[in-house]
Amino acid sequence: MRILISVFFVSAFTFLAAVYPAKGFGAEADFKSLCSEHFLINYQPGVSQDYVYSIKDVAEKYYRIITQEFNFIRDELWLWENRAKVFIADNKENYLTQFRCSSWSGACVNYLAKIIYTYPDQERFNPIFIHELTHIILHEYLKKNSLDSWLDEGVACYIEDKYGRELYQTRMRQLKQLIKNNQYIPFKELLAANTASLDGNSANYAGLFYIESFSIINFFVKQYGRNNFSRFLSYLKHGDSIKTAMAKAFSGLNNIEEMEGQWAKFYLK
Repeated sequence: MRILISVFFVSAFTFLAAVYPAKGFGAEADFKSLCSEHFLINYQPGVSQDYVYSIKDVAEKYYRIITQEFNFIRDELWLWENRAKVFIADNKENYLTQFRCSSWSGACVNYLAKIIYTYPDQERFNPIFIHELTHIILHEYLKKNSLDSWLDEGVACYIEDKYGRELYQTRMRQLKQLIKNNQYIPFKELLAANTASLDGNSANYAGLFYIESFSIINFFVKQYGRNNFSRFLSYLKHGDSIKTAMAKAFSGLNNIEEMEGQWAKFYLK
């Protein structure tokens, strides 16, 4: 199937957070720090106190919102030595050189260590932070070091869209046209995609991957309800495959073909 992708996808995703874990970083002695209930925020001396406190407020607010959205109940709360960490470089240049994140990113994340790396003075920081925080909470809830990229990014984009900005909902008209013309990424290809395959494709393709992944989670929640989607994630947590969890949680979705057909029908109705 030939994929025709509009250029709107490129500009929409220019400053997304990195889609893979950042490499390790441990120079905490070079940073000042601020503790909150669930976060240890480390920042370079050039970062203003007002900005650091605003990050603290954003982090604590969305920690609670995200954990409640789909009943992400974990074994351990982020307290004391189990707090998540945020590292804030004083500018983008230092962000890139010290944290070794992607040049196009506004933040990047180490899922396993529960660390978010970023820098100040970003116009759309809240959505970026929400996106990355969702990654960490989702990985911890499912107890998996790696997740299927469509699910990982789809959930993060869904939460980002709901609480940060309605970026993805506003792009659905274009996606619906691609579905109508049979020009979207086929599900067998989409569900098999990973970081390496996305890096090997164009920015347009990556943008379509994000919006399509979002649209699948949005379809699950809108068509079957938030509680059933929570059940789907719970089945995954307890070891079921995507196919089995989907069949248990969503009536009529017994395989990928049925999932793709019902998804297309939902957006074209």
